[in-house]
Amino acid sequence: MIEGEELRCPTCGARQPHAPECRRCRCDLSLLLPLLSARRALHAETLRQLHEGRPPRALAAARRLCALSKDADAARLLAVCYLLLGRFQAALDVLDTLGPD
Repeated sequence: MIEGEELRCPTCGARQPHAPECRRCRCDLSLLLPLLSARRALHAETLRQLHEGRPPRALAAARRLCALSKDADAARLLAVCYLLLGRFQAALDVLDTLGPD
């Protein structure tokens, strides 16, 4: 875990440092912590592959990231991978799922 990084309790919405239990509602967060760790690892892997000039590998990592975490950050990263591979319609399709900003 990254020092100082916070998570939001899916039950009550409280923001807090990573912990196995919510400070406010006492919800069990023990299953959420490995998910957040896997998300962070896939995000870093995608960026590493992009930095090393490997868009196909970055795309594979970004797809796994999007399957795990359906958020705007993951979708934008997937769209960047598609753009670098010249798959412009796929990038637009991904960005269309985000809706208007």
